Amino acid sequence: MPVPFDASRTPPSDDHDAILLEGLFQLAFSGETRGWEFEKIDEEVHARLLQAYPA
Repeated sequence: MPVPFDASRTPPSDDHDAILLEGLFQLAFSGETRGWEFEKIDEEVHARLLQAYPA
């Protein structure tokens, strides 16, 4: 049985993937999807996903 998401749990400071995803989520949740920060993080997450799951 999957463990439910625990929003109070912070990602480890050395988990760079989790930190990137958290930043992307926070920007998207606050509606800040047109700024350079969102674009930069989005590009990095996209590149990592393509690297992990090649087409």
